[in-house]
Amino acid sequence: MSTVEEIEKELSPNLQSQFRRRASKMQMLPGVAVQALEIARDPECSIREFVAIVERDAKLAGDILGMANSAMFCSGGPPIITLQQSIVRLGFRQCRNLILSTSMASLMKSSTLEEEWVRDVLWRHGFLTGMLAIHINRVVGTGFQGEEFAAGLMHDFGRTLIAVCMPEQFSMVDPLHFDESSETPVLEKRIIGTSHCEAGAWFAEISHLPSEFVEVIRYHHHSAAATKHRRLVALTAIADHMASYLQRFDNATNYDIRTNEAVYVLETCGVTNAAGRLADVCRDMMTSCKKEAQKMWSV
Repeated sequence: MSTVEEIEKELSPNLQSQFRRRASKMQMLPGVAVQALEIARDPECSIREFVAIVERDAKLAGDILGMANSAMFCSGGPPIITLQQSIVRLGFRQCRNLILSTSMASLMKSSTLEEEWVRDVLWRHGFLTGMLAIHINRVVGTGFQGEEFAAGLMHDFGRTLIAVCMPEQFSMVDPLHFDESSETPVLEKRIIGTSHCEAGAWFAEISHLPSEFVEVIRYHHHSAAATKHRRLVALTAIADHMASYLQRFDNATNYDIRTNEAVYVLETCGVTNAAGRLADVCRDMMTSCKKEAQKMWSV
């Protein structure tokens, strides 16, 4: 059974129809982004070919340049002023993840919700999770090159999808207090017939997102169940746990990394003593990321 068949089996035909109808205007990836991701997979792809595709979408090109020059992706060096410079400096893999990140950022910011504050809160949570994922990646050396930020941005997309398509039910199951656990998807499924993990993964799959991000969306509350991309799922789950704590308490003073089950899943993926290494730095990391995110939100 294919991934999409597995996910569709979890989501009833009635819910699929409802989501398709109400989310018809939501597009995870612009057409240009899909083409750029496709050509970037080709080992024979040239920088010129890649630039020629991305340049067709002025907003996407501008977003990539902006992110390439941000503190998250550029550690020193002169400013990047052309797409070609971005690709030379970052490489196709990083550019691919920048395209995914900027596309998700644009979608989150443009989603039409009955209560606009919901969109803002969910966007900030995804952004903070992505920033924390970058720092965790550097500390424990998981070797990702932008996938971690894109995964952080995307992981809770199902919450946005439900908020857009089922606003009344969303307010019943998700008060946005960020006191989440592995039981959160169970409660959602009991009340509305699906969870934000299942719904988000289904939409990501039919939107042709790369498989690692479908798996992150699907399993970030149960990272041990992830298969091919368990390391990225676990890393995202750790960052999600930290971001939720910050949004719940507004500080990292009493945060205990050992209450974060995903850190031990990451260790089973070959990341030695992840809990110990993160315990030494996590509070300072969380405080720093919060300040950095707040600066970027105010721009």
